[in-house]
Amino acid sequence: MTPPDPSEEGPADPIELIATVSHELRSPLTSIKGFTNLLISRWDGIAEDRKLELLEQIRLDADRVTRMLTELLDISRLETGRLHLSPRPVDLAALARSVVEKVALHEADLDATVTFADDVPEVVADADKLEQVLTNLVENAAKYGSPVGLVVEGAVADDGDAVVVAVTDRGEGIPPEDLPRVFERFFRREEGRPTGTGLGLWITRGLVEAHGGTVEATSTVGEGSTFRVTLPLSAPARPPMPS
Repeated sequence: MTPPDPSEEGPADPIELIATVSHELRSPLTSIKGFTNLLISRWDGIAEDRKLELLEQIRLDADRVTRMLTELLDISRLETGRLHLSPRPVDLAALARSVVEKVALHEADLDATVTFADDVPEVVADADKLEQVLTNLVENAAKYGSPVGLVVEGAVADDGDAVVVAVTDRGEGIPPEDLPRVFERFFRREEGRPTGTGLGLWITRGLVEAHGGTVEATSTVGEGSTFRVTLPLSAPARPPMPS
């Protein structure tokens, strides 16, 4: 079975895509080059703790570049039906805690709680893709909502055939006119600290649907937003490769 089309607006415009990604790549690459040159030219005169700070920033910026390149590949694979999943048992609670710890490395103000019900079983899924999904949702909640009071919850769905993971923030919420558009390609809200390509949530929806799941957003202005991912417990069917 071919995974559901993650978007109804057709293939991404190559020119717009290249322009958007090129703009977003410029900042981390400039940072990597600048800090690397500084370390090379002034190594002996830089304090050890400062060296570690610069190297950590280089690592974080390199991770950012890697993620954007991964997004580019995912766009191509989602639109051509060539997304390959490697299903295996995944402990979602452990994965969620790991994601929060990693996001906290570059979100110093992040104050997040991970709460999973004791009866949540493992799901059979692609762990790397689910990590990408949860990372996108947690980072978006921190950037557009609030990094303080963020909650990641997991529970078994009412029908017992799926697991629901919800990421909730206590930010200003999403205006009703924007809520239907949050999963659209290139859509970025002006609230919060907008960065990135505007493709993260679009890709998130595609990755979740490729697993046979769904993702939805709800929000109350002035109170916060919740992004809810529902994943079936069974392994996703592997789509046939296009001829």
